[in-house]
Amino acid sequence: MDRKGFSRRQFLQMMASSTAAAIAASAMPLTTLAQDSMSYNEAPMLADLVASGNLPPVQERIPANPRVVTPPEEIGQYGGTLRRAFKGISDRWGPTKLNEEMAIEWDIPDPDTVNVVANYISEWVQNDDATEFTFTLREGLKWSDGHPFTTVDVQFWYDWYYMGDLADRPTPITIAGEPMELEVVDELSWTVRFPAPNPLLPLAIAKLTLGSWAGPTMAAPAHYLSQYIPDLTTDQSLIDAAMEENGVDTWQQLFGDGGTPQGQIAGWWFNPDLPVINAWKSVNHPSNDPWLAERNPYYHAVDPEGNQLPYIDGMTHAWFDDNAVFDLWIAQGEIDAHIRHVASANFTFYKENEAAGDYTVLLWRAAETQAFYPNISHKDPVLREIFNDARFREALSISINRQELNDLVYEGLFEPRQASPVSGSPNYDPEFETRWTEYDPDRANALLDEMGLELVDGVRMRPDGEPLSFTILFQSALAQRGDEVNLVESYWEALGLQVNQELVERTLYQERTDNGDVDVGVWSADRNSVVMADVSRYTAEQADGPWAPLYGAWWANSPRAQEEPPADHPIREIWRLWEATLVEPDEATRNALFKEMLDIHKEHPYMIGTVGEGPVPFIKKNNVGNILGGNIWDDTLRSPGGVASVTWFFRS
Repeated sequence: MDRKGFSRRQFLQMMASSTAAAIAASAMPLTTLAQDSMSYNEAPMLADLVASGNLPPVQERIPANPRVVTPPEEIGQYGGTLRRAFKGISDRWGPTKLNEEMAIEWDIPDPDTVNVVANYISEWVQNDDATEFTFTLREGLKWSDGHPFTTVDVQFWYDWYYMGDLADRPTPITIAGEPMELEVVDELSWTVRFPAPNPLLPLAIAKLTLGSWAGPTMAAPAHYLSQYIPDLTTDQSLIDAAMEENGVDTWQQLFGDGGTPQGQIAGWWFNPDLPVINAWKSVNHPSNDPWLAERNPYYHAVDPEGNQLPYIDGMTHAWFDDNAVFDLWIAQGEIDAHIRHVASANFTFYKENEAAGDYTVLLWRAAETQAFYPNISHKDPVLREIFNDARFREALSISINRQELNDLVYEGLFEPRQASPVSGSPNYDPEFETRWTEYDPDRANALLDEMGLELVDGVRMRPDGEPLSFTILFQSALAQRGDEVNLVESYWEALGLQVNQELVERTLYQERTDNGDVDVGVWSADRNSVVMADVSRYTAEQADGPWAPLYGAWWANSPRAQEEPPADHPIREIWRLWEATLVEPDEATRNALFKEMLDIHKEHPYMIGTVGEGPVPFIKKNNVGNILGGNIWDDTLRSPGGVASVTWFFRS
């Protein structure tokens, strides 16, 4: 049996072509249809609503110039409900990444190509020094309740989400601490201006939305959300009732804590009544089992034959706690299309059950490395000093037998490597990839001796005389990595370190890492394909990879726990170089600055990678069309978004 499905050489070729295309893309030529050029078709469930007078005709529901999405295989058929699964509200990325709507999106028509394209906007243009961008909505764009989507919604977002009481100022649109300026041009167009060049804005939009959670970009449904803002409504009773129902103390919390638009009113999957522009809209609260979503009758895209998308009527997500239960559902054919939580370590199991479950195991490729994250902003000053010492991190890294780990845990399917940009990335560096990866336990022990961490009765002692003990924290969604954690624990204990493990539910893991209450975290060093599109792993903004959660929160002005690093700490130079990269309009200079930033990580890695660049199994029922193998799996690309999921369909 061919377990890899593709060679490493093929992987590198595909990664190189796709990431280079993405980083070079700007405002791509658009494919649109004028409404007078053809007729439109719709799903039977919507046609029934039109016939009964409960929905306007399809020509009145979609824009005059809808986006045209070309299916990767064939024109699909309407109908059906996609069966999927998740671990509950804290596992939101499974449901939500399939359903994000940014103004500018990744478009991955085949495994060898990645572009950025206009989505619900018809175009965007920028001036020569990238200080000014103008966006234009598609004419006739509507929210899922049929209300027009206009620049009124952009102004509302700017006034309340960005500048007002809901202040949420993402770094990519707040340059050098100065807020972005907004000018509404007309009903469809708006211009944003920055105090310095912002050349990476299109990539940031494709990755981060930069607006309401899961989209849209720089906009929110003013006609609906204004009734929950005291200054914009005369009916305070509605706000009071919503606050009581959701158990919050302020109206701002209905929109989300800390400026993050994920609250019970403003979060699209929490609130079935919230108007959206996504392909599917929530039917019930995600605390229900299963969580349900149904098609948006006003969705703005069609296929080349004028069929309004999406093809599939809806989705269900059943809850599971134990990955073994999820794997059983797969084997029994109860999952239609899924990649999240489909463990590469169980590849053989999935293959053995293909026929019985009537599915196919496709292989995607991971732009990530499995990693351990010693917390250099630790609240214990002794552990902080130890973890900040590059000699200690090197000792941890070179004591790991990566080839043995790969063979025993991952059946040899991965590549031993350091946490770094993956092969094929424009930022790939072979020296970085192999930094501190050669197995050398003798040198590891010598480094610990050099640090003065005395070995007493087989146990390393801290400078304060206490045993050097720490806990590896990882979360239940990564339970399949337990064998890897066990093996790494054994390598580190062989150095005389006292190592414990703690497996917690994802919500608790996030809470602990957000608060900086972690010794060594376990997470993937992902976002390593188009690294400039999301550098948060390298700036410590992402607390789930907690190499410096308190420092990263301070720099990003995050609402979570934070602490300012010492004035001479190397992390400050990382931040300075990234801030310079962000505003540098010259591409060559920008790339040089970015490389200098990455070189700091290369010199003394903060994230300890083990193995990576492995195949990622994608389960696809045999009657589901328009899903290809070979695509890149990376959070930066919003995987599995970007692959025209609105064209997935059931063959009758």
